[in-house]
Amino acid sequence: MRLLCLSDLHLRSEAVVAAIDRQRLSPFLAQIAATVAEVSPDAVVVTGDTVSPAQVRLLSATLRTFIPAELPVVATLGNHEFWGRTFEGTLAKLKEQTLADSNIFYLDLIGAVELDGVNFVGGTLFFDGSMRIRDNQRIDQWDGWQDWRIVDIESRYMEFKAYYVDMIRAKMKPGMPTALCTHHVPHVRLNGHEPSHYSFYTGMKDLVHELPFDPMFNNYLICGHTHRRVIGEVVPGFMGVNVGSDYDDLKTFTLEV
Repeated sequence: MRLLCLSDLHLRSEAVVAAIDRQRLSPFLAQIAATVAEVSPDAVVVTGDTVSPAQVRLLSATLRTFIPAELPVVATLGNHEFWGRTFEGTLAKLKEQTLADSNIFYLDLIGAVELDGVNFVGGTLFFDGSMRIRDNQRIDQWDGWQDWRIVDIESRYMEFKAYYVDMIRAKMKPGMPTALCTHHVPHVRLNGHEPSHYSFYTGMKDLVHELPFDPMFNNYLICGHTHRRVIGEVVPGFMGVNVGSDYDDLKTFTLEV
């Protein structure tokens, strides 16, 4: 199976509206659509930071402006989809999208989907140290984007982490290859930054070895978030893909699984 991996598209609101309402693609959306057509994948993996929080309700329609309807899409949210909203409220908006397109599989809700003998598991993963949670439970970023403030002591952060880790662990299956698809990196070696406070650009320094992957099969780690490209077996035993897109600087990766 040929997978096209996308992440961190950060689509501008006006481009989303023009694509959906007027079927007019911005140059960046046209570039993505052309890449999808050129690669001709069997499925597309989109690992978050695709739209603004206000446009989560349009996420399925947005994805279909550049991915044909017949192609299955495995998708996660990213941290940007949560900004200014509550965790539960964002997932509720996302759930509405499952009625819009049954061929788009949101891992934040279902945890896993099996396609062509590969088990795709995952979700956003929460979180690096860039968030704060207001008294009204709204998720906001720290002033100054201070990513070194790891927030393990935040009770809500621990709830989010447990939600994803427990769901992913429950969806693991022996006897087949597994693709762990997340927005935040599931292992520190995938963050793509030189050793510094960015080495902690993840709330999951090593989620990979907490999960029961079947070592008899090829297994994959697909993520984004850090805007730094990392490709290869940086975590022994796993093919790793941090797509590395950075807003309008589109990067993609084609993976044969």
